[in-house]
Parts: sequence; structure tokens; C-alpha cells
Amino acid sequence: MNRLRSKAIDEARDIVSRLAISFKIAQTYSVGNETVERAIDAFVLMLKPLLRGGERLDIDLHGDYFYINNARVRYSVQHYMNFDFLINEFRKRGLGNIAFSGDISRKHIQEFITAFNACLSTDIPFITLQGDVDIIDSIEVGPLKNMRSDSLMDVRRTIKKSYFNAVSNLKSVVTRVQSGQTVEVRKARLAVNSLIDLMLQEEQMLVSMTAIKDYDDYTYYHSVNVSILSVALGLKLGLNKKRLSELGIAAFLHDIGKVNIAGEILNKAAPFSDEEWEIIRSHPIEGVKTIVGSMKMDSVTIRSAIVSFEHHLNYDCSGYPLVVAAAQLDLYSNIITIADRFDAMTSARVYESTPKPPEEALRILVDRAGKDVDPALLKIFIRMTGYYPIGAMVVLDTSEMGIVCKSNAELPDRPSVILLFGSQKTRIDNVMVDLAEKGQGGNYLRTIRKTVDPYQYGINISEYLLEANA
Repeated sequence: MNRLRSKAIDEARDIVSRLAISFKIAQTYSVGNETVERAIDAFVLMLKPLLRGGERLDIDLHGDYFYINNARVRYSVQHYMNFDFLINEFRKRGLGNIAFSGDISRKHIQEFITAFNACLSTDIPFITLQGDVDIIDSIEVGPLKNMRSDSLMDVRRTIKKSYFNAVSNLKSVVTRVQSGQTVEVRKARLAVNSLIDLMLQEEQMLVSMTAIKDYDDYTYYHSVNVSILSVALGLKLGLNKKRLSELGIAAFLHDIGKVNIAGEILNKAAPFSDEEWEIIRSHPIEGVKTIVGSMKMDSVTIRSAIVSFEHHLNYDCSGYPLVVAAAQLDLYSNIITIADRFDAMTSARVYESTPKPPEEALRILVDRAGKDVDPALLKIFIRMTGYYPIGAMVVLDTSEMGIVCKSNAELPDRPSVILLFGSQKTRIDNVMVDLAEKGQGGNYLRTIRKTVDPYQYGINISEYLLEANA
């Protein structure tokens, strides 16, 4: 990449990031506060050279991407929190475009931020914002537009391809280990880094892929799902890309100790005997032996070995392997334990053919918080998934039924839902509704009344989501 292009990318990223910082600080302090003024001044200083000679700068939100003058703004994991914050703020207001022109000043931005914050107290936030901004020189706003369906399909295809590539790469890694060869870390790293890049662009759609399960290849799909959920939680914690990669690989390999356990034990439908339980419970230590014995000693190897040993140990060290004294578990182990148990409970397995609904799995984890899982991390995980996680089947107060397809971090009980049945129980195809949408009187148009078991209605969540992401 030449230096001019690199500089342009950095400038675009910093413009969006500084705008986010100005909004974020102004939610805590008044626009006249010295801290807010410094943030605004830094933003204005970046804009002024770009607006000389009558130039105009447009910041547009399309889907999950920001564009500046029609060029998509690329960002690194270090900027994720600011971009994620700003995307949510735009969406809450129905805002799709901000245009800056002329002699922009601190006063203009202060007036804009005041209008930006105030409009949420009304039933028509964008129209209110637009009315207030019309009297501000140098700034215009436009409404949020739907992403074009063909662009959305391209993104879905890319995510689906990366997901199944990760499953394929894990199978390759396991096959090598079973034949006595070393763990092929390069394949694991390529798969995980591809998932991380997609996570930065389309977190919700990638996380939705974890609702896809495979009964026959449970171990592979489970490990990829745990990796995706762990990386998503790591992003919420602000981990940088290097640490996210370590976390994702450790999750990818957390069950590697099972590779040499006989299939008749792993796939046994009847209860395990005491001897079989001992074999199953040996897989954390066997995983450590496999990782340390076949990977070069570096930070990835060390963290992967720790996770393999600790992922069934429980938050209070009451699980297995047996340890002499309780100790504080590694951060990666605590993250992966939550992802591992959530995905396991929501998957069909030989000894539990009917998976638990996602919301029930969360309730079980909440009941065991402080004993089995880290309570603080679990709160963040629930905020990430929402009270009704992706894949939950819900009945609305309109008597419509559908599948949760997208969570809402600001309103965890108001996700987006793909409707499957209308109020008269007739089938509906590909109609998505946002439960945060309000009517003219300010009341929500739809509210979740209860969750139901999709299998009772002949709905296979995995198959449905595969079709939806085709």
C-alpha cells in the first residue's frame, strides 16, 4: 500500500473515531465542558483542511460500514469500540448521513451535538434532528437507508464460506493429530484471523452462524462456534487483534484432547460407566500434552495449553481435572468456558438429542454464575447476545412467530426477528421486523410474549439459518 493511500485510510478512520469520541464524551458532560470542547476542537482541526475550496465531506452509514465520500472506512480492532458506538447512535436516530461543508467551527459542532442528544427524547428522532440541524450552517443530515439486498447477499455468502472453511481447517488439524503429526497452527491461525476480520465488519451476522449445529460433526462445529463466540466477547472487552487471535486459536483447540478418545465412547447414547467418565475427564490433560508436544513454544501454545487444562475446571475450581487448591483462572479460560457451555447446551448431541433453547441456556448459566462461570464476563456475554439470543424462537404479542436474527445492545429485550408465521399462523418468508420500532403514539409495535421450542413447529434452526445465509 503506498503512503498516500495509507494516509487517506488513517485520516478517514480518525475522522469517524474522533466524531464518536465527541459524541461519547458529550453524553457525560455538557457541550461547554472543557473536555468536550477539546474533543470537538480536535475533530474540527481534522475537518478544516478537507473543506477548503468549497469541498464537502459526507459520512454515510450503510449496513455495518461507514463511508466517507463514498469510500468505505476501514478500521482496526483498536478502533472497534468507537465505530460500534457510533453505528448504534446513528441507528437509534434513524440517521444515515452527516455532511460537513464551508467554514466549520466549534460552535457548529456544539449545536449539532446538542440536537443529536436531544432528539432521542421524541417519538420521531430523525425528523426532530433534521429540523434542528437545518438552522446550523455547514452541517446537513440524511436518513438511514436500507442496505441493498445484493450487497447483503454478498456479505452473507462471504461469512458462510469463511465459517465452513474454518470447520474444514479444524478437521484437517484433527486428522493430522490423529495420525501422530504436529498441530498445524498455520491453518488454525488463518481460519481464526479470517473470522476476526469478518467480526469487525459484520459481528451480528457472523455470530448468527453459531446457531448452526451439526449433529454428526458436533465436535468440529462446536469448536468453531466457541471460537466465534469467544472472539465476539473478547471484542467487547477491548482485546487487541493479537490477543483476539490467541483467544480464537485457544478456543479452536480447546477440545483437541478428545481426538484420540474412542468414537464408541464419545458417541455413546447411554450413560457413561465410571471408567468411561474417567476417560472423558482426561481430555483436558490430553489436550495439554497434544498442544505442548506438537506446537512450538510461544504465547499461543502456552495460552492454548492453559485453556485446554482449565475449560472444565469451573470458575471456583470445583470441576475437573482435580486441583489441590483453588486459583484464579486465566481470562481466556473464563471467556471460553462461557462460550463452550452456551454452545454445548444449545446443540443436539448423542446423549441429549433435544437442544436447550438459547434463552434457557442463558438462565442456567446465570443460575451457576460465580460457581461455574465468571459472573462479570457472563453479564457482558448476555449483553452481547441479548436476553433473547440469535436462534431463539419467539411468539409476539401480535400472535406472530419468528426467529431472533439480531440482538440489540441498547435494548436487550428488543431484538430483530425474522417472521415465520403471521397472526393467523400462515407461513411468512423473509420478513424482518425490529422490535425497537415504535408507532406514532410512541408505543412499541411488537413485543415478545414468550419463547417456544422450534422443534414443536417443525423448524430446524440450523437448516433455516443456512437457507437465510445462502
